[in-house]
Amino acid sequence: MTDIVINTSNIVHPVSPMLYGIFFEDINYGGDGGLYGELIANRSFEYYEREVNPPAHAEGAPDIQTMCWETLNGCRFTIGKRFPLSKAHSNYAHLSGEAGSGLRNLGFCGEGLAVREGQAFRFSCYARNPLPMKLTVRFADKSGDLYGSKTFSLVRCGHGWSRYRLTLTATGSCRQVYPEILLESEGTLDLDLISLFPEDTFLSRENGMRRDIAEMLQALHPAFMRFPGGCIVEGRSFDNMYRWKDTIGPLSERPTNWNRWQMEEYQLDGRSSADYFQSYGLGYYEYFLFCEDIGAKPVPVMNAGMTCQWHEALLADMNELDPWIEDILDLIEFANGSEDTPLGRKRAEMGHPAPFGLEYIGIGNEQWGQVYFERYEAFEKILSEKHPEIKLITCAGWTAEGEDFDTAYRWMEANRNRAYAVDEHFYKSPQWFLENIRRYDGYDRSLPKVFAGEYAAHTHEDTSKRVCNWFAALCEAAFLTGVEKNSDHVVMSCYAPLLGRTGRQQWQPDLIWFDNESVYGTPSYYVQLLFGNNLGASLVETSLAEDTAAEPAASASQATAISPAALAGGAIQTSSTLSEDGKTLYVKLVNLADRNLEVTLKTDRPVSACRRFTLAADPEDVNSHAKPRRVSPVEDTLPGIHPAGTKDLPLCLKRYSVTVLACTLI
Repeated sequence: MTDIVINTSNIVHPVSPMLYGIFFEDINYGGDGGLYGELIANRSFEYYEREVNPPAHAEGAPDIQTMCWETLNGCRFTIGKRFPLSKAHSNYAHLSGEAGSGLRNLGFCGEGLAVREGQAFRFSCYARNPLPMKLTVRFADKSGDLYGSKTFSLVRCGHGWSRYRLTLTATGSCRQVYPEILLESEGTLDLDLISLFPEDTFLSRENGMRRDIAEMLQALHPAFMRFPGGCIVEGRSFDNMYRWKDTIGPLSERPTNWNRWQMEEYQLDGRSSADYFQSYGLGYYEYFLFCEDIGAKPVPVMNAGMTCQWHEALLADMNELDPWIEDILDLIEFANGSEDTPLGRKRAEMGHPAPFGLEYIGIGNEQWGQVYFERYEAFEKILSEKHPEIKLITCAGWTAEGEDFDTAYRWMEANRNRAYAVDEHFYKSPQWFLENIRRYDGYDRSLPKVFAGEYAAHTHEDTSKRVCNWFAALCEAAFLTGVEKNSDHVVMSCYAPLLGRTGRQQWQPDLIWFDNESVYGTPSYYVQLLFGNNLGASLVETSLAEDTAAEPAASASQATAISPAALAGGAIQTSSTLSEDGKTLYVKLVNLADRNLEVTLKTDRPVSACRRFTLAADPEDVNSHAKPRRVSPVEDTLPGIHPAGTKDLPLCLKRYSVTVLACTLI
């Protein structure tokens, strides 16, 4: 029996209210084809040969711009460039054919889309046609069965473009249908920016997010959302770098950029992602708005004039950094400026007159070395002078130890006031997370605070063999108890990557998986959910009167066995926090042993009620589309509590489990 003694009257330190957040990057088709609600792939016919390692095409293969589109019934389809829709949209589809001919969109990854009977969709397009004509837009499967159809008329518009909008309702349910556009009579026309959104996007926003994925994120109640990456920020060339101004304004003015995760070296199982581009439909305005919708603070990461140091490592000259610095100043104006400022007015014209309240900005992603820090100093000098209210985040590089990491901390020791926090990244084995539970105990509190900006327990060195099983999540949970104990200094954390499209990912594990019709959270997702939703404002004194050694399961594989060295701190890991009003005590208990453990919670104040959340499973258990909640919390009420309050609460911690208590104090 182990006594866990909690003294709520002894406040150790405040807990950062920003401790648990989310990190979004358009990797694994997590943006276009994922969170972003658009269902038409290559909607503007802008996919193109990228400038780095262009993919080879067989002789006679269609232009890359036609990717994700097929012709129907003899339709003649070419890419037009004369009199385009806008400078950002230089390509369009030029069609000619008989009645019944047209185009089919294959959807993201060629997988079409799922429809439910009665589900409504918003269809829109730009068209230009020399003569009046009619088009039909419909849903059809590969067998030709229809699941909804609507015909509309086009007026003659010569060299100009006209926009058309309509609602298309599914007449049946199907897991894989394809949007088709057909001519109702012989004719010729041009089409561009062909778009299809479900009406039931998150909060019904027109250019909004896929509802089921967005609701999974909302359920986490994240304190912040880091965006847009990740390596997306850096790009593989100066042209490929993420430029936030390209992502605002009308969709017709937003250019297409190729996604740096389409590169061959990142594909699992030899699959091609040559169709992976960024439409910028989910841009900075949508990002700020989504943060507001889910109650998260925005934490944008901005380019420091550097491409990915793992690859081309291109650098803007020190005397040519002004455009990158100006980009950040302009972003602050767009987010926080009044309507009297040019970019504040732009925000208002997009539909949000009030400022978004931007407070944090990261300078660079996963950069390291002197070449980074001299650039960071140039950014910081101007930004701290013009916007001292903005908290700046610097980088600790790509790893959690070693020379590059040590260089970052030597720089911080000499520049203690140049950053609010430092962004640490660690993709490590589950054992590493156990061995580093006390990692932050000895950190120098006079240095910038810590932002654990990307982390995940990796069960295998080979990316294709990594899984997010319960063992990985359990080890992350144990590590997070140490983070909470140091939450005066570790002020932010987020798992990465956030989203993965099943069967089309470039990286795994991921926190949430989705396909065309369903979404599920991994065991790590439910750890994040329980920890983030049960966090107090102050850490309180907690001690274990007796410790218990863990006994690794004889049936466990080597990958899920807990080494004795990893358990130097004991089989039970715990942290306790108190709500701001002092009425709720949150206790997190991680049992790393391969057997149930009996414990008694001893509190200095009586407990009148207690909600209990339990996560327990076999180490190798995983969630899936077929079994989305195989590993998920079970909620109940802790029994045996006296109506007048109880100070001694006996409970059983299941083997390999996470238990979270929310206790009402008298």
